[in-house]
Amino acid sequence: MPEKLDYKKEYKDLYLPKSVPMIIDVPIMKFIMIDGKGDPNDESGEYAKAVELLYGLS
Repeated sequence: MPEKLDYKKEYKDLYLPKSVPMIIDVPIMKFIMIDGKGDPNDESGEYAKAVELLYGLS
């Protein structure tokens, strides 16, 4: 199993920005996304199931 990647150490410019504005290059990254709609307050709804799935995958 690969080592855990600490994004705050690896991408300091992105996650620990300076106090002055600066231009940074954001590298290509992969993300997990679920497209859809739903009421976030409905515990048995589509949105809640999608969030549960994302937590399981992350």
